[in-house]
Amino acid sequence: MILEVEGLTKRFAGRGKSVKVANDNLTFSIKEGEIFGLLGQNGAGKTTLVNQILGLITPDSGTINLLGESIIQSPARARSICSVQPQSQVPLGLLTPKQAVTLMGKMRAGKKFNPKRVDMLFEELNMDEWANVEGEKLSGGARRLTAFCMAVVAPGKLVILDEPTNDVDPVRRRYLWQVIRKLTNDGTSVILVTHNVVEAEKAVDRVAILHKGRLLTQGTPSEVKSKVRDQMRLEMNLLKDFDEIDMPTWTISSNRKGARIIMTIDQEQVSSTIDWVKDRVEKGFVMDYSLSPSTIEDVYIELTSGRWEWDE
Repeated sequence: MILEVEGLTKRFAGRGKSVKVANDNLTFSIKEGEIFGLLGQNGAGKTTLVNQILGLITPDSGTINLLGESIIQSPARARSICSVQPQSQVPLGLLTPKQAVTLMGKMRAGKKFNPKRVDMLFEELNMDEWANVEGEKLSGGARRLTAFCMAVVAPGKLVILDEPTNDVDPVRRRYLWQVIRKLTNDGTSVILVTHNVVEAEKAVDRVAILHKGRLLTQGTPSEVKSKVRDQMRLEMNLLKDFDEIDMPTWTISSNRKGARIIMTIDQEQVSSTIDWVKDRVEKGFVMDYSLSPSTIEDVYIELTSGRWEWDE
């Protein structure tokens, strides 16, 4: 195992005498060469967990072992082994992407740094047009990709990516996932920290859902989705943003954001559901709809009683 976390708990003092439990008895492990998705809303405890893995915060209880040695006892070692892309944008100033990535590569790899690695990353991510543009003139997506390259130009055995695709266009997102998979093929392990459930489901080998500091479930995407294996997902787009729309009584759960509605139903109710949604189409309420097997997003909704903000 690359990383083994057992019984990890971290509390912070709140207002007055209150205490906030940021991480509550977390236990999981990460294998060599796998992409491990850590999913959760803002405030779920993801950043606190990452900071403990990096040795920046000491847990109140529990253990964290990286390549067989305690992070708590050797926090500096953890930071030398891990490569990180933070959620916040990296300030580049007047540095160009090529200068920033080259500098990071030299800092991490020293004499072993291969400058051809920078050119290869820029080519794989189709970033050549920005390679020599000053950082302050770059778009958010270009700066995000630059930060990603800085994290993987000389990767450690564990790479932590916090929302790596924010602001990145769809085409280069696909390139980015290809680069990440190449990393794992070489034995590097990746922690993907995100709230974009749809994207993560396609990219990860295993996934853990973190909610209010606790791990609700973990496993392969198939194992996690098996918790709602007898359920189907109906997604609808309304023609107008109606205040109310009558939901069928057999709906297991439903969530709405603007004109988009997602319903979870039992497989036995598929026929009734199709009749119901066709009727709403004819009456001018629904513009289009799709019916598909349940996703990890549906599992999250189910486990957290429907309190979920989708990533658009």
